[in-house]
Formats: sequence, structure tokens, C-alpha cells
Amino acid sequence: MNARNSHLATLGLVRNPFPYTPDAGCYFTTPHLEEQRVELEHCILSRKGFCLLTAEVGMGKSTLVRRLMADLAPRQVVSALVFNTFLQGPELLSAVLQDFGLQGTGSMATDINVLNNFLLDNHREGRTCLLIIDDAQNLTESSLELIRLLCNLETDQEKLLQILLAGQPELEATLAQHSLRQLRSRVVKHARLYGLNSMEIADYIRFRFESSGSDGSLLLQADACQLLLQETAGVPRQVHLVMDRCLYGLAARNGKVIDAALMKQAIQDCRIQLDAGAAEPAPSAPVLPAVAAAATPVRRWAPLAAALSVLAVAAVLWYQGALPVQARAVSPVAAPAAAPAAAAAKAPEPEKAAAPAPEAAPAVALQAAASASAPAAAQNGACAAPPSLAQDRVLTTQPLPELAHRLLGSRLARLDDVCLESRQGQPWITWAAPAAGYDDKDRLSAARFQIALTRYGSLLPADVDGVWGEKSRNALQRFQSGIGLEPTGKVDPLSGLILEKFYVQEQ
Repeated sequence: MNARNSHLATLGLVRNPFPYTPDAGCYFTTPHLEEQRVELEHCILSRKGFCLLTAEVGMGKSTLVRRLMADLAPRQVVSALVFNTFLQGPELLSAVLQDFGLQGTGSMATDINVLNNFLLDNHREGRTCLLIIDDAQNLTESSLELIRLLCNLETDQEKLLQILLAGQPELEATLAQHSLRQLRSRVVKHARLYGLNSMEIADYIRFRFESSGSDGSLLLQADACQLLLQETAGVPRQVHLVMDRCLYGLAARNGKVIDAALMKQAIQDCRIQLDAGAAEPAPSAPVLPAVAAAATPVRRWAPLAAALSVLAVAAVLWYQGALPVQARAVSPVAAPAAAPAAAAAKAPEPEKAAAPAPEAAPAVALQAAASASAPAAAQNGACAAPPSLAQDRVLTTQPLPELAHRLLGSRLARLDDVCLESRQGQPWITWAAPAAGYDDKDRLSAARFQIALTRYGSLLPADVDGVWGEKSRNALQRFQSGIGLEPTGKVDPLSGLILEKFYVQEQ
């Protein structure tokens, strides 16, 4: 281990758990990622022809590509990987030949014939030839047309060359052009990658520590994990950036536990690095998350795109007369939660709904917050100061799942209209829930929760349409599983509370 990584030895690590380059040798998978990998492998081994892999910057496309090549190598698959996509036309074809170990001639017709003979020879030997083009969003229309020509190299039954284009979402927009419809029609599998949810991030950090030699003493507290999710949106590259800074902080104070305070400092350090040379924002200006500054323009404008989507839905519904008068007068997205009766004597706080969310406390304060909320009431199972009820609200109390308590307990305990307490060692939560429940058939309500799910990271902003269909249900199930709730796909009172408090109003 060199001198610049000496801090890792202090932490008992034999390698950097969070490198800045693709690390296919230390591969972490999720159910979604494994599903995409298996389907891509099936299409390649079945010689179906043309596959597509898209994801935002830093989501792990290159790592997945290298994992695919490693898995397929023992299965008689000959692979070529082209990552210099600034080469176009004949130069791109020459790069393909070179990676297959062939010599190009500079003539496109001759080079295609050379490639075709190579593919036929391998086909007779029972081998499958795979061409992977990474960063394919840089390809011009003429180069994509060349890819289409290569797709036509086939026998009577099978494609001779299996092609996988991997790129950023701009590649989807390029392929959507009418002039490329022939190539688009050949896509047999389109794999999309999404960010990690809160549970997956916690598992990912633990996996990276263990694979780097940790004896299990390095820990990430629940509140710190939640801060990491909010900052990075689950993008692995951004997770690595922030966690690498956390390791320096741990080594400096000879610690083993990454708490919320250390995570905040690491996040701030990363923001300073990412914004180097830019003018410092005014104190009142919101600071953009590091993931917005470093990932892509799409990631930066995702919240705005989602907000515009719901406004568009609301405008259509208004025009059609579908919105009641109350809904037109007050937007539910901006409606503040009912204040408790005990706060009625306080001075009004008109800016409270727009104020930033309170900073998360370390996870060690969870039990203290729960037990101190109502020590006398905890004996008989009632809240000492139950939330005040609006006319359309009903007092609701139920056990809080252990995972939800670990991830969100300290934040829930600080809400004015929520009571969190411990009953015989089991956390319980009491709050004022809508008496009529949540209507996912109402397009405005559906759009609000779709936006919340985009904030969590389980739904794409482009899918915010006010229609609660299969995509929305699946996204909600991923959210519910990620925080320990039953994955019903329905907006039950507790799911609705958490979405509204932490993913709708915090915008």
C-alpha cells in the first residue's frame, strides 16, 4: 500500500473500498441489477443480435459491461470492447477489428468482409462474437447506421455478431429519431439502471468494507446513510466520492463509526471540490447536492422536471374541470401540515413550509428520542400529547417497523404533528392521517406521490403522469421495501405520511 493510502491501513483495510474506477472484481448486485445482467447474458448467448444498456452518469454501466465480459468469457464468447466513441465511421470499424485482433485495411467494404469472415470462422467453431460499445451516446448518426449494417451479418438462423450499446440517456433520444428507426427496431433488450435505495446503500457500504479487509468494526450509522442517500440519489460513483472523504475523516480521528456529523462534513468537502472556481452562493441560496453538480444535467434538473410534470397534469385537470374548487385554491404539494394545539399560542411562521428540513441527528439518539417523548404515557400505550386533528383527519397509531425506525425514527420524532414512543420495547407511531385515506385514482394526488417517488429514486421523472399504474405501484413497492414497510404497492397511511413528510415537502 503506497503512502497516499496509508490512512486505509489505519482503518484495517487492505485496499480502497471506494475507488474512482470501475471495479468489476468486487461486484455488488441488487435484484434489479441481477435481473438486467441475466437477461442481457441470455440475449447474447441466444444470439438475438442487438441490446441496449442506458443509465445516468456514474450508475455502473462500465462495471456491468466488464462483469458481463468476465462471465461470458468461459462460455465460448469472444468479446471486443470499444470505448473511444469519438472515433467515427471507418475509424470506428478499424477499432472494432483491432479489438477482435484483426488488421484493418482502411477500406470500409474490405474491412466489413474481413470481419464477416472472422465471424463465420468463429460460428463454425461454436463461439459467439460480442461487440460492446461503451459511451455510445457519442456516436454520430452515420456511425449508428454502420452499427445497423453490422447487425445484418447473419446466417439463415442467427446473428453472427452480438452488439451491446451502452450509454447515457441521450442515446435513447438519438435512437428515437425517425431516421434511425431501422436500427431501433432491432433492439431485443433494453436494460436501464437506477440508483440504489436506502437499504441497498447500507448493504453496499457494508459489502465494500468487508471486501476490502474490514473486520466488521467499520460502521455506517442509519442517519448518516439517509444523508448519503439524499445527497447522492443512490448513484454509486457519488457514493464512492463521499465515502472516500469519510474514510479520511475516520482515520484523522482514529474512529470506526461514520455518524451524521462526519457524513455532513464529507458531503460539504465534496461540494467544495466539485464547485471549485465557482462563485460562492449567497447565504440564503440553497446549496445544490453534489450529485446534481457532478452527475449529469438530467440529474440536476430532475426535481424541476418532476415539478413541471405535476403542474402540467394539474393544468390539464383544471381545464377539464376535474379539480374541485378546494384543490384549485390550495395546492396539496404546498399545504403545510396541521400545527399541534399546543403551538397555537406561538407567533405565526408563514415560511415554515418552505424552510429546509431539520438536520438529521445521529442514530444513537433514536432510542432516547423515542423513550423521552412520553415516559408516563408509554406505560399505558398512549401519547402524552397526541397530534391535533383537523376536520378531515383521524388519529392513527400503529407499530413502526424496526428498519423504518432505524432509518427515519430520529426525524419522525422531531415532527410537531407526529408522536413516536416505545411500548414494551416496540416503537409505535401516532399521527393524524387523512380520514378518507389516499385516493390514487385522483390524478393530482397520484402525481404528488409519483414526484415523491422520484425524490426517493425508485421512479423516473419522465414517468410522472398522474396515472397510478404498474410503474407507480412497482416504484412504491421498492420504496416500501427499502424502509421496511410491507411492499403492497398501495399508498397506505404510514407510507403516505413518510412520503409527504420527507419527499414531498422537502423540495
